[in-house]
Amino acid sequence: MPTNSTTWLDRLTPAVRERLAACGNPVAFESGHALIVRDGIESHLYLVEAGRLRVHVPGGFSTELGAGELVGEMAFLDSAPRRFDVTVLEAARLRHIERRDLLAAFVDAPLLLTELLQAIADVSESRRAALAATLETPADFVARLASEALRHRAVQHPYLQALAEGTLPDTRWALADFARHYYAYSSHFPRYLTTVISRLERPEHRRALLENLTEESGVYEQEELATLAELGVERDWIEGLPHPVLFRRFSEAIGVSHDTPNESDQVVAWRDLFLQVLGNSAAEGLGALGLGTENIVRTIYGPFVKAIARLDDLALRDTVFFPLHTAVDDHHQATLQSLSVDHADTPEGRLALRRGMLKALQLRSAFWDWMLARAMNPADSAQVI
Repeated sequence: MPTNSTTWLDRLTPAVRERLAACGNPVAFESGHALIVRDGIESHLYLVEAGRLRVHVPGGFSTELGAGELVGEMAFLDSAPRRFDVTVLEAARLRHIERRDLLAAFVDAPLLLTELLQAIADVSESRRAALAATLETPADFVARLASEALRHRAVQHPYLQALAEGTLPDTRWALADFARHYYAYSSHFPRYLTTVISRLERPEHRRALLENLTEESGVYEQEELATLAELGVERDWIEGLPHPVLFRRFSEAIGVSHDTPNESDQVVAWRDLFLQVLGNSAAEGLGALGLGTENIVRTIYGPFVKAIARLDDLALRDTVFFPLHTAVDDHHQATLQSLSVDHADTPEGRLALRRGMLKALQLRSAFWDWMLARAMNPADSAQVI
């Protein structure tokens, strides 16, 4: 939790600083005073006006806070027990702020209150990430996020479970409906990759994702082709064919044509919002495309493989899009996770990676919600919003 030349107070707008200055009560403490004791249950916070504090983190790590910084914000926000010990390093003058006093001071200015609470939340998240950085290597952090993504509702969704178990009213209709709408998202994967590539600063990172872009065009390594051959996938079914072409082949086999674009507003919204996330920053884009998308592909396409197996008239050649992603898509995932590790060496990078991952997962979960509502009542699917 390092400090810098720009303090937390400096980052607030003048209107918020003015109100905050009149909030709470000034208190003074001598050097050595135990200001906050770990596991304490009080939830007020302090604004440092002068002097220095030392924050002691379990495991031996500590940091210092000076004038203009905030302390005690985590318990203030979530009413959980105090997480760290804080002692006065140099005689300090602080502003003691209770939650009720802060809310009362801003009761007639909701926009200013929103700004202040967001600023408090930002410093809390930044410090949580800094703490994680002292306890986890970048590789361990990314591995933990990858595991977290696989537990998300987007991956364990009732829609996917119903496909896998065959409990939807009409599996064929549901698969055709999926083909009809998913193409408007999946066919733009090259755009997703190039958006992330445009945000990367290091040439070797851009080259790595350009290789993924090449593979999306139907280029495979011999080992991948051998793995697919063991599953009955013939080389000429996939080689040189971009993945959107393979998805169109599946769509046509199940009776859906994409010759005339008919994109639903729900899918366009998903695609546009996803592109916005990918363009926010390199780390957020990697979190969204890597941890929140490619990392889960093998798992989320598995239920489709099981559902397709129940339809006797669909040939493997026509549905190869799905086993292709469940069997040999690891290289894309590995590349993106490797780049994520390189961006997880700072607290800010870790925050952005996780936020990007969660945004991508939440967007996909909303799409599954829509798909499930339609699949459970095909006759009224047009009424589902």
